[in-house]
Amino acid sequence: MGVVTTIKEKCRRCYTCVRECPARAIKVVEGQAMVIEERCIACGNCVKVCKQGAKSILSHKEIVYDMLESDGRVIACLAPSFPAAFDTLKPGQVVAGARALGFSEVWEVALGAALVSAAYEKLVGQDGDLLITTPCPAIVGYVEKYLPQLVPRLAPVVSPMIALARALRSRYGDEPKIVFIGPCIAKKVEMEDRNVAGLVSAVLTFREFTEMLEESNVDPANMELSDFDGPDAGVARSFPISGGLLKSSGLSQDVLEKDIIVSEGKERAIPLLREARRGNVHAKLLDVLFCEGCIAGPKMLNDLSTFRRREIVADYVKWSAERANQLGKEDGRKVFADVDMGRSFTVDNKILPYPPEEEITAVLRKMKKFSPEDELDCGACGYPTCREKAVAVCQGLAEPEMCLPYLIEGLEEALADLENSNRELKVTQDQLIHAEKLASVGQLSAGVAHELNNPLGSILLYAHLLLKELKGKGKEAEDVEVIVSEATRCKNIVKDLLNFSRQGSFNKEPMNINEALERSLKASSSLPGFKDIKVVKHFDGGIPEIMADENQLQQVFLNLISNAVWAMKGGGTLTLSTGMKDPKTVEVVVRDTGCGIPKENQKKLFTPFFTTKKMGEGTGLGLAISYGILKMHSGQISVDSAVGEGTTFRITLPLVTQRDRVENN
Repeated sequence: MGVVTTIKEKCRRCYTCVRECPARAIKVVEGQAMVIEERCIACGNCVKVCKQGAKSILSHKEIVYDMLESDGRVIACLAPSFPAAFDTLKPGQVVAGARALGFSEVWEVALGAALVSAAYEKLVGQDGDLLITTPCPAIVGYVEKYLPQLVPRLAPVVSPMIALARALRSRYGDEPKIVFIGPCIAKKVEMEDRNVAGLVSAVLTFREFTEMLEESNVDPANMELSDFDGPDAGVARSFPISGGLLKSSGLSQDVLEKDIIVSEGKERAIPLLREARRGNVHAKLLDVLFCEGCIAGPKMLNDLSTFRRREIVADYVKWSAERANQLGKEDGRKVFADVDMGRSFTVDNKILPYPPEEEITAVLRKMKKFSPEDELDCGACGYPTCREKAVAVCQGLAEPEMCLPYLIEGLEEALADLENSNRELKVTQDQLIHAEKLASVGQLSAGVAHELNNPLGSILLYAHLLLKELKGKGKEAEDVEVIVSEATRCKNIVKDLLNFSRQGSFNKEPMNINEALERSLKASSSLPGFKDIKVVKHFDGGIPEIMADENQLQQVFLNLISNAVWAMKGGGTLTLSTGMKDPKTVEVVVRDTGCGIPKENQKKLFTPFFTTKKMGEGTGLGLAISYGILKMHSGQISVDSAVGEGTTFRITLPLVTQRDRVENN
């Protein structure tokens, strides 16, 4: 298990940790920003920036509890930044709290800093190439993994934590357990480093230490002050503030001198190290830290400014110097002068191979980046440019879906598809409701038609007999002719009702749409007002045959043409068109330049008995019958109309297939 891990339930796709990780040790998997253990340098930047608290730190609390419950000696080593972390307590109260938890002794890691500073004094005094300071384990890890060319330039000196651990081992041997307490997450990695492993038993962050105090009901604020064990650390207590190493080592950092460069914070430290790799740095010593001094470590306990923390540490340095004089403490540098401060480093190259250009281009296209203008470089994915993001995708560190514009466009397309689906669903629902209504009306119509046919037949029979007797003369004959006319109209209505109720009965045969329209047009020529209509035909001669009942389709065409002629009283243009809507569908268009249909009436057009014609001009069954016929042919009919501009009906019918031919032969 890695030192830093992701809590999946809390990760919310903000990708801030991706942006802030200098080691590119965050891999996005299904939207979750997962830490890659072997690439992580435990600098803690991802922990600092995660507002959701989705990054978990490996805890050593239980390990330390077990140590304290044992009979052996357990020594607490407090990092030099502790006064700035526990700003509401006096330094001696923090020491007292550690003793109350059960630690046998409490030492200052500042003493290790003093020993390290002495080692740097000797190194810098020698002539040689560039040296990079190594008290920061995150910097060491970064160089070993991502700037392996600089590994020989790492100063062969241990960190203050390891320095103090060696000093304690020199005094007590291997028996005691040594626990480091500080603000640094990377110390948990450093204690396992193969080149210094076995010296430190556990690492607690300041947060873990505070939790242990609370869990053990230890309140340092109510305790008497307690002094550190061991000799005096001297000015090395300033180690956690900017330039602390140089001050502790007695080295000068003159702004006009180029021999020593101090750089803190990843935004400055990383570029400086990269310049050093390129050979563009001519200094003798680079003092670099990932944080802005250890007083800005990722696990400090308060939100104080860096300036206020510096003041607290500076005050502590002065006070502790006076206190050491009062107690007559020895100089720690002299006490442990013979302890070895040397160490070596190991190249652990984690540089990923750069992908081929064609792979990068393919990923950019997948993210809908087809030209330089499409590469917005918005940084929402955590990468500064779209190209770097594409490279990360090729290297298996990122996903195309991390691109915010890509996601927004995808969401817009999905919403559009959903809207279209909802629209199609609504149309289907309307069609089902309409079909159900038609079925009910059809059953009713059939019953009514059968009941009316017999009496109508009798009325017409006797009316014709009366006309015969009257020989068509006189007032009585005129009245009887009215009876015959109205009865005949009723009989036609009954006929329409029967046609409406018998839509399920038809005979499919191969037919030519253009020829059927020609015959329907010819049959309509006797309609009143037809002679005033200009007919325009746009027939596609290449349309294949369809499988249909020609008589029934002609009835549909006749109904539409008849309605168009009626709508163009006084003249107009009737346009008939045929063509292919798609490779499997034939389209027939009937367009007129008549009066048009109001918006509120368009949804009612295919409802039985709905008509805008005057009494006696129509039954309101023509379009309902046409709708039913087309549905039985697996076709569709739609209308588009504007008052005063005209109406367009569109019919779509499926093409004939070989299977249809076989089934109908």
